[in-house]
Amino acid sequence: MSKNETEGLVLVLDVGETMSTKINRTTTYLQSCVDIIQMIVQRKMFQSSKDEIGLTVFGCDQTDNELWDGSSDDFRHVSLVRCLSIVDWEMLDYVQNKIVVSNIRGDVLDGILVALNHFADDQNKKKTFKEKRVIVLTDFSSCSNDDFKLKEIGKNLARQSIRLDVISPFSEDDVNKEEKPNSETKSNSDDHHSSKQMTIGQVETLNLLNNLCEQAEGCLFSFDETLSLLSTYQARTIKSSGTKYQMTIGEKFSLPIVSMIKCKESKPEIFRFKKVFAKDENVELKTDRARFTKDDEQRDLNDKTDTVDAFKYGSTYVPIDSDTVSLKLEVEKCFNILGFTKSENVHKHYFSGDSVNQIMPDPSSGPQVEEAFVNMVRAMFEENVFGIVRKVFNSRSSPEMGCLIPYVTKETTCLFYLSLPFDDDLKKITLENFTIMKKFKPSDKQLSLVEDLIDSMDLSRKIDQDEEELYDPHTTFNPYIQRMFQSIALRATNPSDELPSFDEHITNTHLAKIGSRIRNNTTQNILKRIQDEFPLRELVKKAKKNEENIFEKTKIENKEEVELISMNDENLTDILESGLESNKVKKVGTVNPVGDFKILAEKIVSSNSQEAKEEFEQICMQIQEIIKDLFEESLRQANSFNDADLNDMTVFSFQEKSFNCVKIMRQYSLKLNLHSEFNSFLKTFKIYLINESLKIKMAKYVENFWQKFFIDNNLGLINNLECTDSEVSSDAAEKFLTSLNENSNNSAKDIEETKEKEEVEDLLDLM
Repeated sequence: MSKNETEGLVLVLDVGETMSTKINRTTTYLQSCVDIIQMIVQRKMFQSSKDEIGLTVFGCDQTDNELWDGSSDDFRHVSLVRCLSIVDWEMLDYVQNKIVVSNIRGDVLDGILVALNHFADDQNKKKTFKEKRVIVLTDFSSCSNDDFKLKEIGKNLARQSIRLDVISPFSEDDVNKEEKPNSETKSNSDDHHSSKQMTIGQVETLNLLNNLCEQAEGCLFSFDETLSLLSTYQARTIKSSGTKYQMTIGEKFSLPIVSMIKCKESKPEIFRFKKVFAKDENVELKTDRARFTKDDEQRDLNDKTDTVDAFKYGSTYVPIDSDTVSLKLEVEKCFNILGFTKSENVHKHYFSGDSVNQIMPDPSSGPQVEEAFVNMVRAMFEENVFGIVRKVFNSRSSPEMGCLIPYVTKETTCLFYLSLPFDDDLKKITLENFTIMKKFKPSDKQLSLVEDLIDSMDLSRKIDQDEEELYDPHTTFNPYIQRMFQSIALRATNPSDELPSFDEHITNTHLAKIGSRIRNNTTQNILKRIQDEFPLRELVKKAKKNEENIFEKTKIENKEEVELISMNDENLTDILESGLESNKVKKVGTVNPVGDFKILAEKIVSSNSQEAKEEFEQICMQIQEIIKDLFEESLRQANSFNDADLNDMTVFSFQEKSFNCVKIMRQYSLKLNLHSEFNSFLKTFKIYLINESLKIKMAKYVENFWQKFFIDNNLGLINNLECTDSEVSSDAAEKFLTSLNENSNNSAKDIEETKEKEEVEDLLDLM
């Protein structure tokens, strides 16, 4: 920060005998003033500020200033205890431990004149400040009312452009009470910041200083107002000078612009902790590094020439000589608009980066550039489009992509730049589509309740017209940063004291106020109604089967639990409970073919697209292969035994799994009204079973499979009663469900006729 951008501040503190007056049982006027000065000094230290602060006290026992002639009463008992300089711990220590109340009454006008004279002396030393301020801390009990001194103060304030502020225990309300003693007012003894009524002399001094403040564009503050303003710490503020670019559109059009940071996450430098010796905090620890090889010799590599940078490629290290090989993309500084798109195409969750930049035309380029820039922004605003930009900060940085958002108000016309992610930055997360289940679709009453809850917790609403918004970023501070500042300040000044509670801090009370406003009776009533409309139930996890109970059924005593864990073929509860696993299913697998087929078929049902028939035929072909493979596996298992039982567990499990696949295929064929694919398959499958039954050893297994699963469950062809488009009558479907040895020739004939029809249809399609 350059010298002409710093602030000069001289504090004028009253330490006279009346400053020992108590505000409450423990705090005096002087103690409150010391707390305020401490906060001012600490804020400057935390900001790493180059501002300079001086301290003048009046009403003290000693006299140390350049205006006193050594004998007169003017400027007696006024001391300049701290010249204008950057704040340090010595000043903080002086304020905390060396300021005491005297038995003398000083003159506030003398203190102000000494402070103004100190500014003039510094100016003679070629010190220049961007702003100059004098802050007086007094209780208005000591003032000479000298007209000559008042005129000198007014001249000096105007000539040096110094602002004058006054901090006292009293507020404007106290002045009004003194001016209207007959009005009905509460006693000052109940007031937080004053313990007694103001005297006539105090009122006169207050009015006198108030006139000086108005001349110097200053203000009067009470202790309460000042403490609330200073109780929040601020990190160092850095003025953004802006980065200049040439904004180009195409090859021929370009505008000179300036990019300035509008919003960025605050990361105070004070939080960058340093390692120091515990017994002496002034001693900084230094890190020494040593390099050793991994071989048996354990050689010490002190010479940097023995090491090079390398990347790990698999298990191999690839050495890279950074001096001769550049792996970075060679780029040039640019700000190119690649094109424009509708605002709805740029979703808010695409915004990345840690800052927002404000784009303005370069002020040094003339009015023509500004006019062209403003017209472009207004056109973007009217068309509701964003600009997509390729930005490179300099030749050593990586290119980034961003969007330009038009912002048009009566006062400002500009663009806001926000970074956008590349495809590598996007995390592809697929969420379950709950809308496919009717039971998960919210009712109108549920939606209305949620809308009411959002309205009741809206932080931007105003109860009264004059009321400010409940949440204002300009007045809401980060509680984490404020707590850290508070703790570090206490540890620096009083290392042995316990850390104070953060509950009474203004930041925490402000957040608590926001919380109390939204936790009102209306919100609580809505939450109770939501709890009734959205009932919760506990899901019981299935018990893990071990080697002892692998073939046992889980015993469930509670009937409600049975409903929770039972599988219902009519919905997808079992699929939805499995989380996001359903999104990983791309085809029908052999591990859980029924579940996979359900997921894929439900997606086809919910999509309702024109390609639904082709997609369904594709998954039907997949599950048909699995049906055949499962049944063939059951025959192989049966063949491995010399004389296996028809109800053998292994054979039965494969046959049951195969039948369940046929069953789920039939269910969704009816649901999608695509009966021909299933009927054609089932006829072909029956012919296959007839051929297998001709084998003497396998005959009983095949006959048992058809009888037990298809005939007993009455699962046959889809007839015209179930689907009006089906060409199969109910009698034909019933006749189809006969023993495999009966009507086998008819079944084969039906298959041949079906194949011939399909061949004719294919030929017509080709023609």
